[in-house]
Amino acid sequence: MDQGRVLSGSRKAIVACCIAVCCAIVLGLAGCGGSSSSSAASASGSASSASSSSAAASGTVSFTDSAGRTVEVPADIDRVAITGPISQMCMLTLAPEKMVGLSNELSAAEKKYVGAEVASLPVYGQIYGGKGDFNKEAVANANPQVIIDIGEAKKSIVEDLDGIQEAIGIPCIHIEASYDSYDAAYEQLGKLLGVEDRAKTLADYCANARKTTSDAIASIPEANRVKVAYLLGEEGLNVMGKGSFQGTVVDAIADNVCVVEKAGGSGLGSESSFEQIALWNPQMIIFAPGSIYDKVGSDATWQTLSAISSGNYYAVPGEPYNWISSPPGVNQILGYQWFARLCYPDKFSDSMADVVKNYYKTFYNYDMTDDECNTLLTGATPKA
Repeated sequence: MDQGRVLSGSRKAIVACCIAVCCAIVLGLAGCGGSSSSSAASASGSASSASSSSAAASGTVSFTDSAGRTVEVPADIDRVAITGPISQMCMLTLAPEKMVGLSNELSAAEKKYVGAEVASLPVYGQIYGGKGDFNKEAVANANPQVIIDIGEAKKSIVEDLDGIQEAIGIPCIHIEASYDSYDAAYEQLGKLLGVEDRAKTLADYCANARKTTSDAIASIPEANRVKVAYLLGEEGLNVMGKGSFQGTVVDAIADNVCVVEKAGGSGLGSESSFEQIALWNPQMIIFAPGSIYDKVGSDATWQTLSAISSGNYYAVPGEPYNWISSPPGVNQILGYQWFARLCYPDKFSDSMADVVKNYYKTFYNYDMTDDECNTLLTGATPKA
């Protein structure tokens, strides 16, 4: 055999072997590269998933309001606009730090309980009521994440809120509430705004106050309920008609003698006359804040009414809001307890002062003194 050929064959074998080894290495690296790409893709997928979860958490959720409207609202809400006094009252007690503005100027009494920071918020007006001055442009410029309407559902509520929502591009919701459903309203608001603990405190108070009061007077037949007239206005000649939204507390506790042709929802009540009030002949009369409670005791005409001549007439407390109406908001929870104890004192063992102090502490975190409480109840308790 030719030695040159043998050497040449050996060299070929060595080269072939080297090529095979190199190919194996390349294939191995390719395999490793494939594994790395897979891991990177997996990591990328995980990051994408986490990003999607994060987006969902900070995105929107569907909320079905009391008007049956399903609205997309932010999952996390920190900026809220309101549509009127009842909405304002609820937000002041639940989450004032989330408010971007007020529906109306706060009175000195309101400022006392809510503080200067809230009192300094701009006023944007209200949708309903006598004013109807809701400033949509100013509200839009305040950049709220949601607009909340609370209270009685007006017949045009769907059209009204849809119109505002379309006009300024901010989701609007309605939560129906009355003296007997504020616990449910607070629970809804708590979930919507992420303040469930605070909402539960207020909801539990509302439910317990209503149940305790209702249970105490449940045994009193309708025929034996105190016959009451709730009078308003500077002359005391407007009446809160039986069946009106503003008169629900009076209707629930007593026999409201003021039966009018049309019991509207206005806080001004219905116009009447002294002669008509005399014909109704109420056993008890309560006067709204700002009415003529201070004058009737010395007025010969008013003295012809048995409720006045016997001293069975009272002034509804009005700090920070009228306890019975105007607005018919969560203030009615306190009014419900006060009015029941005024009409049927023997049905309750606790003092009105204790009830008042507990309410102000719970809703406004305000520690009321004995002197403040006594002043607040002036004219609102049985005369000596």
